[in-house]
Amino acid sequence: MKTFIYKIITKLKEEIKNPQGEVVENIVTRLSISQNLKVNTGKFYEIKITDIDKIEADKKIDKISKEILVNPLVETFEIVSVEEV
Repeated sequence: MKTFIYKIITKLKEEIKNPQGEVVENIVTRLSISQNLKVNTGKFYEIKITDIDKIEADKKIDKISKEILVNPLVETFEIVSVEEV
């Protein structure tokens, strides 16, 4: 058995209104830091999983991401790194 740590980011799709991102954009504009800024907020997950190999672990992480972590109507996910420990 091998253990892997997956780092996953979920975020709202571009076409979905993002109130938290808009707050950051407004503050940055008000502070005159930048006038051209687009912020898309999201969540970060770190999942440690043990399985027979990376292929099987990948399948399970994909299923977890699609069925539990995101609402596919409004969110996307990206696996940003995988580390074997």
